[in-house]
Amino acid sequence: LEVASLLYGPDGRPRHSVFYIAHLNDAERMFFVTLLFSAVETWMRSQAGTDSLRGLVYFDEIFGYLPPTANPPSKQPMLRMLKQARAFGVGLMLVTQNPVDVDYKALSNAGTWFIGKLQTDQDKQRLLDGLQGASGGMDRAEYDRLISKLGKRVFLLHNVHEREPVLFQTRWAMNYLTGPLTRTQIPALNELAGATYDASTASAPAPVSPSARASAAPAAAPAAAVPPAAPPAEEPAVTGSETRPAIPSGVQEFFLPLVLTVPQAAMQDRRELPPDARMAGVLYRPVLLAQAAVRFFQRKYNLDYEMKRAALVVEPDRRGVVRWDDHPTQTLDPRNLARRAAPEARFASLEAPLSDAKTLRSLETDFHDWGYRTFQVGVKANESLKVYAGPNVTSAEFREMCAEAAREQRDAEVKKVGTAFERKIDALEKKLLREQRELSQDEAEYNQRKMEEMGTHLENVAGLFGLGSKRRLTTSLSKRRMTEQAKADVEESEEAIEQFKKEILELEEEAKATVEEINDRWGEIANEVSEIPVTPYKKDIQVEIFGVAWFPYHLVEADGRLLELPGYGEQ
Repeated sequence: LEVASLLYGPDGRPRHSVFYIAHLNDAERMFFVTLLFSAVETWMRSQAGTDSLRGLVYFDEIFGYLPPTANPPSKQPMLRMLKQARAFGVGLMLVTQNPVDVDYKALSNAGTWFIGKLQTDQDKQRLLDGLQGASGGMDRAEYDRLISKLGKRVFLLHNVHEREPVLFQTRWAMNYLTGPLTRTQIPALNELAGATYDASTASAPAPVSPSARASAAPAAAPAAAVPPAAPPAEEPAVTGSETRPAIPSGVQEFFLPLVLTVPQAAMQDRRELPPDARMAGVLYRPVLLAQAAVRFFQRKYNLDYEMKRAALVVEPDRRGVVRWDDHPTQTLDPRNLARRAAPEARFASLEAPLSDAKTLRSLETDFHDWGYRTFQVGVKANESLKVYAGPNVTSAEFREMCAEAAREQRDAEVKKVGTAFERKIDALEKKLLREQRELSQDEAEYNQRKMEEMGTHLENVAGLFGLGSKRRLTTSLSKRRMTEQAKADVEESEEAIEQFKKEILELEEEAKATVEEINDRWGEIANEVSEIPVTPYKKDIQVEIFGVAWFPYHLVEADGRLLELPGYGEQ
């Protein structure tokens, strides 16, 4: 850790030096960070004072290294540099997502702040406390308002030497968001950047790069010469250990099966392997694997349905915070998980939070609560028919169920309506039959009356000048009246018959129209399909799988580099 050599190349030009420590465990990371800051502080104190920037120490994600209450070894050199380094022309750029994780004295010693969108009000209030400590004259309410309104890619710049804050937006940049690098990817990054290995740091965990995200970026002349660079080793270093790290007590351990061949793994990873590529073994990396099964049971909706959801978190946040929605994976049958690792496999180190049993128990509870909050199924419903079906019934099947239920209720209503109309029609038909019988009688009586009237008329003509003509005339008139009455009865019966026939026809037409209206109405009811969201009870959510899973990677040597190709996935 010769700081002058890290800041300047052999030709005297300033350069960036990147320290890669993701592969170390917690204790090793703390040791190295403390050692690095102590070395920079020692070098800094050997420099003359200046009002210009001589070097910049950039630390991404300082969570755990500068905490508000605990006192890890890294905290004191960081605090001293925050207070004194500016006098020697050394700047510190410290990055965090949560201001509550940073010591208050550190916040109050920062002169320049770049503030982006914050997740919680607690983070905002802690940040405002630090700003107020750094510059007592600030308008807290105004800063609170500005920070609350920050959008994506918009930042607030606060400089203790300026009267007002400045809002600015970052440039657009292309970023594949691939996440942290693995050790096997570092040689490829250095090759891309044209980096060389420094002989004095050839055993360091990461080589020196002339252009990358920097932990030190100087702007002055070198203080010491640097030995010339040496070529990298020909054989790529094999990562991992042959000894599998111990899983915390009480935590389940799983082995994801090695189901992909090397060609399949390369295809899934979108790589083309050269002809001279050769296998170098299998490496297992620890991941967080979780799977929950939930039963949705609702008698009202005739619902009895089970679903599963799984999450695979490759690089969980060290603080034990996981957004489960961002890590979906295919569900697993626990019986298909491997019982042991592949022969002669190597293992990566186990790091926080996977090495902390308490954090994992908290994450398991959070996973269960996430399932309670987010698990939901839609029940297909026809409220009018009281027909319900779960997700296992297709839309076509449900519509057929609704149609069948509608047919049954339609048939029942048609039968009821038809019975009512049949009773009315039967009553009219009985009246019609009775009236037809009366018509027959009236016609017979009318014919008889006509015959009697005709006979009486003939008698009257024959004895017009004889005795008793007065009596015969009276009888003839009486017969005429009786004939007319019989004729009126016939006509009345005929009219009644026509009326009954008309009423029967009208009832039949009304019955037909009513049946058509019933058919149309039940057809519309059958198409009244909606969806009702149903959430589970907490007691019905079971966490089937939760713990540390070993994810297999094929180690492939190609073009002097060691590639890691995922050995688990969809075939």
